[in-house]
This record gives sequence, structure tokens and C-alpha cells, in this order.
Amino acid sequence: MSPHASIVSWHPVLTAHQSHTLQALAQVTGQPLTVMVARGDDPTRKAQGWARPDTGALEVRSLERQRGLGAIRHALLEHRDAVHLFGSPFDEPRFMLALWWALRMGLRVYLISEPYSPDASGYLHDRARLAARIKSKLRPAVYRFYGRLMRQRLQGVFAISPLAVAQYRAIGIAPSRVHPFGYFVPSTGHSGSPVAQTDARPGCRAVFVGNLIATKGLVQLVSAARRLHDEGVALKVDVYGAGDPDAFAFDGTAIRHAGRIAFGQAQAVIAEYDFLVLPSRYDGWGVVVNEAILAGVPVVCSDRVGAGAFVRRWGCGVVYPGDSAEGLDDALRTLASSPPVRQRMAAACRRVRHKLDPLLAARYVADVIAKRGPSDAAPANPWYDV
Repeated sequence: MSPHASIVSWHPVLTAHQSHTLQALAQVTGQPLTVMVARGDDPTRKAQGWARPDTGALEVRSLERQRGLGAIRHALLEHRDAVHLFGSPFDEPRFMLALWWALRMGLRVYLISEPYSPDASGYLHDRARLAARIKSKLRPAVYRFYGRLMRQRLQGVFAISPLAVAQYRAIGIAPSRVHPFGYFVPSTGHSGSPVAQTDARPGCRAVFVGNLIATKGLVQLVSAARRLHDEGVALKVDVYGAGDPDAFAFDGTAIRHAGRIAFGQAQAVIAEYDFLVLPSRYDGWGVVVNEAILAGVPVVCSDRVGAGAFVRRWGCGVVYPGDSAEGLDDALRTLASSPPVRQRMAAACRRVRHKLDPLLAARYVADVIAKRGPSDAAPANPWYDV
């Protein structure tokens, strides 16, 4: 008989950077894994090119057409003996209630959570800016309130990024119950050509992949690329992403909008470039960083990108202060001007990309859940320093 309990994972919408780890978790535990989703698709993400992930052997139950709360209550009662993982429950009011019910019922409950954003920009779009500013001011107090409600009953938190670790500790969750975590996607087998890491061809090509929104730091990236071009640095930046390119001052020379990447093709495209740049003002994790490292391509990102902690720990690129235009300039200049630096960082990517495998993440989750008491040591976090 398996030593593992069955698992129910709750998500407002299931995305690819969650589904692969959940499938691996079902494989590792040898137990059924049920996924409760509030809806099948997110309209904003769908418009940006996201597609429903392959769910494999997961049992996915959608509550999209069930407006009442009876189905949620029934699922909790049906799975009294299961471990319940709540992913981003604060994004879905019904799942906030489900979380509260589960805690009140004494079920084994863990959160899987990004940090809340300290930035006033929108997560997925630039609309409703006033509402976004108000939310950014209220979030610390709201999370402290959640902490008071949860801290005695919650089994633990899989905190996505060092910022999330710090935030959950700050609201009163015991440090022993806050487990560093991330998002994980599998390798698609594409790898950057060694030619891209040498000076065998003139100039250097960098790539940005993400939504065309202010939060991604595109204004800063455009300015930096144009400054370096004026200096004579042989760097060209291609920007891929959904949104309005006319909202940014792409000049078609130093930096241009190159269209959109088909879902699931990010690694193949990134592998053709010398390095990835992600200058976000806030990014809870930044899965495109995984895509680059899996492709053996170095990364330049701000310290506001959660996955930047992995980049910093393992030497896979340059992480610069997010509030520093000079820091972005210096990072771009360094990688554009030094093939040996790019070679060293690309080698680091290839050396540690196995650490981003969803199967390793699933084993980590299973080991945390298998802890029987506070005296049991938590598994070592293989991703970043906290």
C-alpha cells in the first residue's frame, strides 16, 4: 500500500506551469490526484495565446457551471482523508470559502502561492490602473488578516519565490511550514547552439517573451536597448508577446516587436538567441526564465522576477536591481560584449537545468507532505537561497 494520501488540488484555472508538476506528483505518490477548477479558461490568458494544458491522468472537475456552493462542500466531504493543495485561492472567492471550510473541518491543507505584488501595475494587463493601485496598497493588510485566520490550522505553504517565503513568514506562518517552491515545465529538447555563445557571427541577439504590458518592464527595456545602440553596442532585441506594440517605442532597429510565439514553442524560439531578457517590475516567478535555462540560454532579469533567485544561485545569468536603469544597461552591455561570459553562463544553464524538472518538484512536494511531525526535517530546497 502506498504511504501517500490521495491529493485534491484546487485552482481558479489550471495552467501548464501547474499541470506538469501535478501529473508528476500523481506519478510519484501512486495515488489519484483530483483537480478542482473554477473555470476551464481564463479569458485574458486565452486572448494572450495560452491553451489548455494536457492533463494526462489527472481527474479534472470544473465548477464553471455550478454556481452554488454545494459542489464544493461535497468535494471536501468526499475527500476528508486527502491532502488539499490550494493554488492561488485568493483569486477565486469560492475557493477562498473552500479553503476556510477545509481548515475548519481539520483537513490537511497546504497553499501553493506566489507572493502578492507590491507594484501598482496589473498582473496580466494595463487596464483598471486605479483599481490596481488601490489593491497594491491594501494587499499587505489583507494578507495579514489571512495569516491570522490560517496560521494555526494550515499544514504549510509552498511559497513561489524568496519574496513569497518572506511574506508568508511575515504574516505569522511558522518558518518550518513555509517551503520554497517555484513553477516548473518540462524540457522540449531544444537547446541553444554553441554558435550563439561565440563571436562567430557579428552582433548579439537578445529575446524578450511575455505580455506587452507595463509590469514586464518594456518601457525600461526599450530605453536601454536604444541607449546601447547609440553607444555602438552591437545588440538587437526581439520582443515576442501579445498586446499592443504601438504602446511602446519599438524602433525596429535596436528593438523590434517580432510577433507572438505559438503555445508550447517558447523553448524552440529562445534557443535561437544569445540570451533572454526579462526586466519585469514584478513577476511572481516568470516561467519564461525556466524556458530559457532549459534551452541552455543565459538570462538577464530584474530582482523583481521570482525565478531570478534561481538564476543568481546557479550562475545562469545576471540579476540586476529592478529600480536601476544603469543596472539593466550594465547587464545587457556585459552579455552583448563578452562571448566568454555568455559561454560560461550557458554552460551553467545546461549543468543545472535538471533542477527545473517537474518530477524533481513533485518529489519535493511529496516529501514535504510525508512529514509526520514538527520534528521531522523538511527536504532541502534545491532551487534558491532564502
